[in-house]
Amino acid sequence: MTFPTLLLGTLMAVVLGNAFHFWRGGSFKWLLMYNLLAIAGFWVGHIVGNILNWHFLPLGPLNVASSLIGSLALLFAGYWLSMASVEPKRK
Repeated sequence: MTFPTLLLGTLMAVVLGNAFHFWRGGSFKWLLMYNLLAIAGFWVGHIVGNILNWHFLPLGPLNVASSLIGSLALLFAGYWLSMASVEPKRK
């Protein structure tokens, strides 16, 4: 994998993480968490797509579809798990 591919994939993941933060809101720590989750999910999805030999929407050596699915899955899982510590308001 070439450096431009790594840069493009990381940039796509950061844009996805920033869009998720714009949708869900939060402070700077949430922005960092969403970006780290998006980057990790993006590359895990890419690796899983390569292992399973699933090439849907390829962009050069990058498997865009499996990468985006992995990134979104990890973003939503991380968001859901981070809400486990929030207690509901009582009247």
